[in-house]
Amino acid sequence: MSVRVGIIGAGAYAQRAHLPPLQSHPQAEIAALCRRNTNRLTEVADTCNVPARYTSYLDLLRDDSLDAVVISLPHHLHYEVAHAALQRRLHVLLDKPMTLRVDHARSLVADAEQHGLTLMVAFNRHFEPPFTKARELIDTNAIGDLRLIDAYIAYDWDLWSSPPQTRFSGPASHMLDGVSDAQATLLRETSFRGSTAANGGGFLADGGAHVVDACLWLAQSPATTVFAQMDSSQQDLYTTLSLRLDSGVLCSIACIGDTPKPRDFAFHIYGTTGAIHLRWNSLLLERELRDPVEFDNETMPATSHAASNFIDVILRKALPQATALDGLRQVKVTEAAYRSAREGIPVHC
Repeated sequence: MSVRVGIIGAGAYAQRAHLPPLQSHPQAEIAALCRRNTNRLTEVADTCNVPARYTSYLDLLRDDSLDAVVISLPHHLHYEVAHAALQRRLHVLLDKPMTLRVDHARSLVADAEQHGLTLMVAFNRHFEPPFTKARELIDTNAIGDLRLIDAYIAYDWDLWSSPPQTRFSGPASHMLDGVSDAQATLLRETSFRGSTAANGGGFLADGGAHVVDACLWLAQSPATTVFAQMDSSQQDLYTTLSLRLDSGVLCSIACIGDTPKPRDFAFHIYGTTGAIHLRWNSLLLERELRDPVEFDNETMPATSHAASNFIDVILRKALPQATALDGLRQVKVTEAAYRSAREGIPVHC
């Protein structure tokens, strides 16, 4: 059996993150692509040898041969398109954030449950070696009972949210050194992040969604209370979050959207008998009365991909590594955080 997949939003991110694992999956077939720019659509479809090409997602959803869709669009379009796809009885993989509103996220969860469909959110951290190893260590009580997670994420986000025609110009031009013309074009294309309405806020709503989700996923618990401080509750570049989770775990999160280098993050995870220190490609495990253990790419699980897992879940060969419930939990925290920053109070979610 082969799963026939349509890609809605066959732009830069989908080409990098979703198309390659789908092309390499033995039981996946990329059967249709949708993109508004007809020239770009033709280029991608020709490269991937995809016959069905659409400039309207509604036209793609009318293709009765499809089993599933991957939605890789600006944030404010996620709910509208995913809701329509679920109504067409299609399995859905959504890029993060799932939606910009909690009620919309709940509606999608209900749609998927009502129709018995797979709904997943492509949170990258669930598939990356340091995070899957950290989750394994937490689940096997390697650090005792989890107590606190201290995390930060830092991007040069104001660069990514700048207009395409000026992105990577001037002092930032070195970031394209060694990059092909085609790759440079892809990097310049995404522009919705400059719009508060389309992005859903500032850096917390975008890059911050990764670190919020990762904390909740590592702890396997939703948040109950959120307190946030921001430089601007409209389009934030700098945010600090304090979370109390339902399990009692505390989380301290810093989101920094204007840094000298493209991106960085770190997680420090503390339990009753040890700690985990996690960076991009490494993980350090510290335990009482034992020597520290360092893990790298050679000693951690291999990288996996949301799109591959999505196909396996549809085929009932695997459990979802990034669920709709994960998506809903992250949206709850983000919505509560913006309210907390506006009103200056802790918010229950």
